Amino acid sequence: MKTIRTFGVSYYKDAIMKISGHIKGKGLLKLGALAVLAALFIGCSVERRLAKEFVEEAPKPPVVFKKPQKFYMVSYRKTDKDTTGMKSWQVDSIRFYESKYLQHLDEEQLKDNFSKAFYKELEDLGFDVYQGKEVAPLIGKDTVKPIIVSFPQMEMNEYTELFRDRGYVGDRVYYKNMELNAIDLNTWLKLTRHRTDQQKVFYMQDSITDYIDGYFYRNRKAGKVKYRFEEHKLEKGDIYEFMKDMGRNYAQYVYDYYLNRFIDINRDKTGQRRYLYHYDPVDDDFILIKQMPWTEMEMDSRENFSR
Repeated sequence: MKTIRTFGVSYYKDAIMKISGHIKGKGLLKLGALAVLAALFIGCSVERRLAKEFVEEAPKPPVVFKKPQKFYMVSYRKTDKDTTGMKSWQVDSIRFYESKYLQHLDEEQLKDNFSKAFYKELEDLGFDVYQGKEVAPLIGKDTVKPIIVSFPQMEMNEYTELFRDRGYVGDRVYYKNMELNAIDLNTWLKLTRHRTDQQKVFYMQDSITDYIDGYFYRNRKAGKVKYRFEEHKLEKGDIYEFMKDMGRNYAQYVYDYYLNRFIDINRDKTGQRRYLYHYDPVDDDFILIKQMPWTEMEMDSRENFSR
């Protein structure tokens, strides 16, 4: 299965560097690296102080968490059946019942795994999180403006994708094509600040696949180049764990979003920010990133979400 790290640089593909990273080396190389870091740190020192203040001291508004509402499972695997003249929903139904994974997954367990992980992660990050019967007394207070976090729509897709490995044996390059099982999770996240006009909708897409670990070698006896590999097939249990990972990740995205809003509101407004901050709770440290790992979306009056 594809490895999913819950925290750190790996799930922030545009991460620049850890701010407290150590430099090893000697002479000019070390001095040059220090000069680059010094210029970067001077520009970020105020922002880093504000980021630290948000994590350690700043009061955070309560969060109302609404569990995922619409959850769709769609298979895009090819079918051998003749679907000529069929309506799209009929084709979707055939593909679903021919799916390798989706038809065997429990939708409620998927949502539950995600919701529990999301809820716990937000609490661990310092937010007071409310749901169910706890919500009414909270939003009834005129002085309280909680953040309302909801997931209006989630969609899980099953499909196959082409994997192409490339390697050299001698001075020649060789290729190996294989088909992988894959699962996509498409998520729409809505952030609303109660009693204000602050409302944002974000779209995220993450995936998990089979994993291939292989290499090319020359079989001296046969005199041919062959490909040897280990294949780690995606299993149903991996998908349930994947939902937990995404719950933790998306809670981290929400935290980072409000961390960076806090910096924007309180920093010197001269100049444009070059980087955003990601808080790594494992190392209690910050990572510079170019952008948040989601896309801001438009929402129509009927709350239909489109990519």
